[in-house]
Amino acid sequence: MNRYICRIVELSSLIGIPLYATVTPYLAFRSQGFNGARELVGWQTTINRYDVDNWYGSFSVTPEYSQSFRSKRIAEWLFCDALTDMPSKNKQDTYPVVKIQGTKAVNRDPKALMAENFYLPTDFSSVLSFNPTVKNALVDFNFYLGLDPWLEGLFFRIHSPLCHTKWNLNFNEQVLNRGTQNYDPGYFDDSFAPDFRDPLVHGLTRDHMLNNFTEYVCAGKALTNTDDICYEGLHYARMSTHPLSKTALAEITAQLGWNFCTGPGYHCGLALRAAAPTGTRPDGRWLFEPIVGNGHHWELGGSLTTHWCSWQNCAETSAINIYVDINITHLFSTQQCRTFDLWCNPLSRYMLAIKFTPAVKDLIIVNDNPPPATFLPTAQFAQEYTPVANISTVPVDVSATVQGEFIFKCAFSHQNYQLDLGYNFWGRTCLDIYRACTCHGKTDFVDGTWGIKGDSFVYGFQTVDEIQQLADVLQPGIPLSATQSDATIFNGCNNWPMGNFINNQLTPWSSNPGIDNPKVARSTTRPLATKAIDLNNPGAPTYGWNNVYTSPNPVLLTFNDLDINRARTRSASHKAFAHFNYIWKENLCLMPYLGIGAEVEFGQRDDCCYTPCKFSKTPTKSCSPSLASCCIKDNQCFGQADCKTISLSQWGIWIKGGLSFN
Repeated sequence: MNRYICRIVELSSLIGIPLYATVTPYLAFRSQGFNGARELVGWQTTINRYDVDNWYGSFSVTPEYSQSFRSKRIAEWLFCDALTDMPSKNKQDTYPVVKIQGTKAVNRDPKALMAENFYLPTDFSSVLSFNPTVKNALVDFNFYLGLDPWLEGLFFRIHSPLCHTKWNLNFNEQVLNRGTQNYDPGYFDDSFAPDFRDPLVHGLTRDHMLNNFTEYVCAGKALTNTDDICYEGLHYARMSTHPLSKTALAEITAQLGWNFCTGPGYHCGLALRAAAPTGTRPDGRWLFEPIVGNGHHWELGGSLTTHWCSWQNCAETSAINIYVDINITHLFSTQQCRTFDLWCNPLSRYMLAIKFTPAVKDLIIVNDNPPPATFLPTAQFAQEYTPVANISTVPVDVSATVQGEFIFKCAFSHQNYQLDLGYNFWGRTCLDIYRACTCHGKTDFVDGTWGIKGDSFVYGFQTVDEIQQLADVLQPGIPLSATQSDATIFNGCNNWPMGNFINNQLTPWSSNPGIDNPKVARSTTRPLATKAIDLNNPGAPTYGWNNVYTSPNPVLLTFNDLDINRARTRSASHKAFAHFNYIWKENLCLMPYLGIGAEVEFGQRDDCCYTPCKFSKTPTKSCSPSLASCCIKDNQCFGQADCKTISLSQWGIWIKGGLSFN
């Protein structure tokens, strides 16, 4: 019952907001080495030649600079639900930001990320801005060799770009309120000060906490360790305040083909195409991590190459040629380390998880149903905190059925001058992601060890007698067994300040009313309590302690809780390109050529940014409708509509020079 109440409370505060829109933890963009437009331009008259009896070939070098645009789209893919519009300085426009606010922040925005997940005070407030960009500087090496002495029309070609890529979130944090509040007793640690009778009694103090979100997400800092309690920092999916870069060969792509139909003014050929991975692969350490190449996949497929001379003048000094090339490959399975969110819980990788042990010590459950009884919970808090990303970064095997591109080009030539104008379509089917064993030392997910903290209290304090105003309260606290499986990155389920309902009775926030299946907690000898709050004046100093609740069967995470299905993406883009070239034809044995070109690529995306969480975790579970109704594409279970279209929009300029030989 409590779980549904939590959902209703969240929904009522987020009217109009698609709660479970998907975000994309890893953006698999087009490889810098899969660019048929850049390969084809400039040298087309020196390759696929007709009626040649000897060896011939061509070698080209193409330096290119490219840069992404439509940064807001990238930010939407990465943060989606968490983005909110903020007025610019001139107040005539808005820009998307992410807010960080504590549970007790004044006029808290329901779309703000809960600051306590990041070891920040409950009254902390800041604003994050992002302007993600991708920049590539590369040199593409191409070589073509005609093998006509072996078989007329036989050819071999190979190319590989050496690429330096720079990915920049342009991440900035503006702290609005550093926060001064201490944590409540039992919220994070097992002690309190100064005295249980003091209305200002508190747990962990402000000086133990982080100063801002940047320390958590960039530097990987955590709370200062106290006694035997372990607070882990963020190791994966971190955000960098400066550009991240990689340099490598994208991949080495080779073709062995045969022009089976050739003649003066036309050719048609087929080729076997293969690519060896020489680029980088994701390791999950950074959000928006730079990737060179296709993610380290082997590729195998085929190519079609054709051209036809549609017009030529009588003097044969001017002509118009039409070129069509098609490249299709399969991306074989490769192992990657990726960070995943929890099912139906976008950005949950930045939430806090707490560790559990089956060895329960000095904690029992009071059954509130007749007949009264006590029993042990199935597991107990093991006094260790970690961001979910540290456990949801797992090795996976990734593949794609088909990647392909279509290139159409119209080439105008007059004497030694050439002008190419063309169109390129590129697409990749949905990535298939499967569980793997290990990845660069990162082990697989361990089931049944971790649970979600949310805003739950994890320690209860013993009272000498039954809880009452004058009862003595002892420390250190007893670890509880409380989890909040329905908590989100935006809110916990205890519902500050009013609390939540247990058995149709409103229960204060600090008593853990929003945890999974709440039951009264006791030590083996005494009742357990947490500090009371004044519901008429929340946040005001108040004396008193209340019963605390815990979960008899804490909900512990398994591999099936990772939202791998919604991390799958497909791609499609449309590109226009142009190239102007000059070729020195005076010497038929060695013909140099030089040209300049440009391209602009428009990445395609789904009609709507949001794909609500509508589908069940496994095919055996029943489908249930989402709280949001935007952009629901079909009614199938197991999320066949969850594959998002992610494609980079970018422009580029290049210089292509080379030398052909007979």
